[in-house]
Amino acid sequence: MAQRDGSSNSGLRPVRNLYGSIAIRSYVESTCASSKCIAVGDIVTFDTVVNSSGNPFVVIAPSSQGNAQNLLQNGITSLLGVAVSASTSDGSTTGQPASTALSDGRRNILVAIADGFTEFAIDISSVGATPQVPASSMIGRVYPIECVRSAVGQKAGHGVWFLSSTNESTAADLSFVVTDVPSDQIGTTGGFVYGKFLSTMVHRSVRAGGPIT
Repeated sequence: MAQRDGSSNSGLRPVRNLYGSIAIRSYVESTCASSKCIAVGDIVTFDTVVNSSGNPFVVIAPSSQGNAQNLLQNGITSLLGVAVSASTSDGSTTGQPASTALSDGRRNILVAIADGFTEFAIDISSVGATPQVPASSMIGRVYPIECVRSAVGQKAGHGVWFLSSTNESTAADLSFVVTDVPSDQIGTTGGFVYGKFLSTMVHRSVRAGGPIT
């Protein structure tokens, strides 16, 4: 079967929507100075630390769930979706508005929202124990999403996101339900699957589709 390099096939990407068009919204990047600049494929949430009524700031989703310390947190309720445009920031506050100012448009991030109708493709991690290859038996099962923080390169040096197929034992770590497996990925080492985030994690401002809990 085909082999895929998991280190270079990272991040999530929207692939289809129940009603045709994938819903994309524009958000303002957080005003916090950070080396974690948002990259295409990053999971993003509202910034619950720096906020104002006029600016719904967004940041990279937290990845310190449970004992694993590198899994997407599923106790959040602020998840918005997946970035489809990259940050233009250098990690400083240059060009970013203060928390009380309106956005000047220079730090807008486009996000494919996790509205419950959109499915996202995610690569399966090849780290650790022997990873599961994509199979139809995965459909309907819920998995953790793993952040590899040591990864460098296109992901701005802060990590990449993968489906963790070997860590299903702790229910509190689970965050992503597999909805489909492309036929050309079945049996492919390091392949990808389609799925949705748990609806309980998604912010109520974007959640519209039926519950995936």
